[in-house]
Amino acid sequence: MPDLSPAETPPTTLLRRGFSADRLIRYFFASNAGLTLVILLLIIAFLLKEGLGFFPGYRRELEIYRLSGMEFVDLSRVNQSSHEQLASLFNRAYYAEINGRADRELRRTTESMSLVADFEDFTAPPRDSYLAVVKKGSVTQEVMKRIKERYQELLPKAVSMLPPTPSLSADERRSIIDDLLSREIENDKVPALAAQLADEYAIARETYAQPLRQARARIDAFEEAGHIVSRIVDDLTAKVKASQQALAKADRLERDRATLLEAAAENKNPAEREKLLKEAEKKVVVVTDIHPITAALMEKKAECEQAHKHLRDVLSAMQADLSFDYQQAEARKLQLAIGKAMPVYLSELETTPERLRAWDASRPVPLSDAVISFLTDKRWLTGGEWQDFYGILPLLIGSLMIGIVALTIAIPMGIGAAIYTNQFASKREKKIIKPVIEFIQAIPSVVLGFIGIFIIGEPLRELSTMPFLSWMPGFPIEERLNIFTAGCLLALMSMPTIFSLAEDALHHVPSAYAEASEALGATKLQTTFGVVVPAAFSGILAAVLLGFGRVIGETMVVLLVAGNRINIPDFTAGIGAFFQPVHTMTGIIAQELGEVPAGSVHYRALFMVAMLLFAIVMGINSTARHFTRNIKH
Repeated sequence: MPDLSPAETPPTTLLRRGFSADRLIRYFFASNAGLTLVILLLIIAFLLKEGLGFFPGYRRELEIYRLSGMEFVDLSRVNQSSHEQLASLFNRAYYAEINGRADRELRRTTESMSLVADFEDFTAPPRDSYLAVVKKGSVTQEVMKRIKERYQELLPKAVSMLPPTPSLSADERRSIIDDLLSREIENDKVPALAAQLADEYAIARETYAQPLRQARARIDAFEEAGHIVSRIVDDLTAKVKASQQALAKADRLERDRATLLEAAAENKNPAEREKLLKEAEKKVVVVTDIHPITAALMEKKAECEQAHKHLRDVLSAMQADLSFDYQQAEARKLQLAIGKAMPVYLSELETTPERLRAWDASRPVPLSDAVISFLTDKRWLTGGEWQDFYGILPLLIGSLMIGIVALTIAIPMGIGAAIYTNQFASKREKKIIKPVIEFIQAIPSVVLGFIGIFIIGEPLRELSTMPFLSWMPGFPIEERLNIFTAGCLLALMSMPTIFSLAEDALHHVPSAYAEASEALGATKLQTTFGVVVPAAFSGILAAVLLGFGRVIGETMVVLLVAGNRINIPDFTAGIGAFFQPVHTMTGIIAQELGEVPAGSVHYRALFMVAMLLFAIVMGINSTARHFTRNIKH
């Protein structure tokens, strides 16, 4: 019998050779599972390859930071920045007191100017066109007439779109609107009443500032006291910056030279190899002599130490006179913040001379310093003219706080809906509830981001300004984009996951459990929470953990709604800390990865953030498996 080609091999021949349909299907799915494992391993290998090079590169940057003297200057710069922030708080409290006393005049002039601004914005297109044609000078009268007619047509619509003015009387509002309507198209003069209200506000500010002249003088004296440290920092900054740039350039040339030499060694073409070697020879590395800069810093040590001691003595003597008896709520709030920050600032001034004395440019920077700085530093500063810092702490805290808010809302809602749907809802209700909740997963996250900004963020901030809610921590909310807004949206996104998996877990509890409970006389409620829910606890826990995974890995919503401010929230505000803006690990990767040069320290820092995020998710999954296994036992 002749041999059959593979295309002619009948199914019976395959069966005789051991290739049954079941076996082929098993091989197909096994190959898919193997491919998934290979992809996972490749992802891990890629993250490790790109990320682990971060710490040596960051260590070298920190070494240059020390050798150039930038670290020495920053010991004083930190105090300069703290002084400027305190001065800003003093000024904000001072003007909050004045504006609070002149609140009526402020509201009246603000509302009148809003009328003018909104009117001009609405009628801007024809006005701009008219001014443009007048400037050209060669346009016909017919064209100008049409533009003026278009302007007149817009006036009624502009009036109907004007905002409410509760602080102005009906006659005052009518007077401003009449002035706006009677203006010629080219006229941009402010209505007489609006200008009068602005003058009244300026007079009121001046009147209320008179009793605060002593406070103003003390605040000015506080600002002046910090100039001595600012002058020293400014004098040293230019010198050390030039040194840092020279060291960084030498490092860059050395890396380029090493890359070219490595490429030449691997190239088998003699002509190409010779070309690469010539390119490498052009990369002349000039060794920067840092000793003059170091010597200059050593000469400034005594002056810097004395400046900080003098500033601390001056501020310690002024501290009692910097507490003002403000009457307005916002001014008192800022004064309270100053009272908490001032002792910390004085403590920094006291320890800075010792740190300046102990600073040594020749002290080596071990690799552990780069690791510790990445894990504990509160700064993520990149792309600036000064030193870059890569501290994961504010990003990690931001991600966790948003996750806490999201799970606090999503867990009771998702699990509660799952219990009701599985145990108490009628068949008709189940047909409505489950598809509607699961449909939320189909909404694009960018759409939810817009919803969060305009439906949650802005109304919540407006609501927080209501006087009857002033007792709540964090109210009034300063930023509409914050932790709470992002957490609410992520709760909406994670709730379908929690609901679906929890409902499935409840559905798979054997019906014999509930039947036995009811046979013993238990009510439906007792059976549900005493038998069914505990039996499904492992599945519910898995649902919560998968929901948390959805929250911690979400990018677009937090990028749009969390505020993207890289700082650690002020936990002294209590619950109010959840109404402050933050940045997240996923957000920073999405925001910066496309803009950084491949292979740079910044590039590798983002991969380290991704590795940490990956490790967190793996840790959550491992913990879930551990608890699930214990529950099963």
